[in-house]
Amino acid sequence: MELMPREPDGREQENTTPQRPGAPARSAVRPDAGEPRAIQEQAPGAEPVPPRSSAARIERIRRRKRMRRIRAAAVCAVLLAAVLAYFTGIYGASLALLGDAVDSIGIALTPSPGYPVSFTLSGYQNALPLAGGFVAVGDKDLAIYSAGGNEVRRIQHGYGRPAITAGNTRVCVYNRAGKELRVESRSRTLFENKFDDAIQLCAMSPNGTLAVFTKSKLYVYDPMFENIYTFQTQDLPTALAFAGDNRQFAAGCPYAEGGALGGTVYLMDTRKDEYVTIRNTEGMPVKIQYLTNAEVLVLYDTYAAVYDTADGTELYRYSYGGRTLQSAAISAGKNAVLLFGDGVHGALTQLTILDATLSEAGSADVNERASGVAASRTGAFVLTNDGVLSYGLDGVFYGATVTEAKPLAMVNGRKLLLLEQGEVSVFEPPAPPSASAG
Repeated sequence: MELMPREPDGREQENTTPQRPGAPARSAVRPDAGEPRAIQEQAPGAEPVPPRSSAARIERIRRRKRMRRIRAAAVCAVLLAAVLAYFTGIYGASLALLGDAVDSIGIALTPSPGYPVSFTLSGYQNALPLAGGFVAVGDKDLAIYSAGGNEVRRIQHGYGRPAITAGNTRVCVYNRAGKELRVESRSRTLFENKFDDAIQLCAMSPNGTLAVFTKSKLYVYDPMFENIYTFQTQDLPTALAFAGDNRQFAAGCPYAEGGALGGTVYLMDTRKDEYVTIRNTEGMPVKIQYLTNAEVLVLYDTYAAVYDTADGTELYRYSYGGRTLQSAAISAGKNAVLLFGDGVHGALTQLTILDATLSEAGSADVNERASGVAASRTGAFVLTNDGVLSYGLDGVFYGATVTEAKPLAMVNGRKLLLLEQGEVSVFEPPAPPSASAG
């Protein structure tokens, strides 16, 4: 048995134990230890310097203790979730949430570089928030990034016309030119399916409930991918969205009557067989978002309307006045940010911001060619060919940010992220004019 402590290079440390009176002197260097090491001189009265190996060993012990505490907390969280699932009886959804929680813990324990990070994606199509980070899809790959900037997964989907929809912690990538889809978590493939008919549109709720609209039917799957709702229809959807309660959802479809092109909006609930139908001949639905569980906003190509989800009563309306809606975003504060224009003529580009009752809160003439619009809780952002124009939610211009490459998207993750081909960074909007002046 070896009793002598060892240095990191495998050699034994010098024995500095005081000698008993009369005992034979010990050599500071073993005969077989090679060249003797220099002994550090210390000033009289100075604190003794511990061996380097002791300091490193202490640091390793502290690090192991920290990791044990983190793992213990993670295990407790998982066990608590399992106990709650057992006593509440919500097995399927709870197991799905348990898997998502394990993913979150694993990612949290992984060191993160922080933003900005390098980012390349061939044939970029779209990006959405995911668990504080984001997911982006291109013509070949699906890339998932964590809130800390790690690329946690990259999947080759092999779809001809890829599209994505995302919940809080999982994403569905589907083929709008085919019948296939797959649901991915941040660590693994959860579900794959091929339908009898071509997929038109998909939507995912916060907890991962998935709606799949095909050419003949609308299917809804719970987080464990059990079919819980089916709606037979020949309509082709242009908009689809879930409410925050994971039960209510709405589908918008074109509708033609008497030579006029309008739209139909179906308000449905996975707990009920009955549904509400809203039909008009004035506009086609292009985007749907629930403001609350009781109110849903529908953006048509000619006007916007807010409806009561219980019976479809129209509560508020805003007409575009003949302008062409190019892009739209909804802020966390329920403001609708509308970009009007044709994407070609800068003189036609206008920004309009509506409050939750569709009253105009602000507007601005952009006077630049724009590719899209984004919104945060405090601002509106117009993406141009060479940067970002920042506005307050009252329409006041804050300033322009020039980028090295054309902006691809802005995503509200844990922080506001700006995606460019080559880099993803945290976007810091310019200060409001009054703050700058002060």
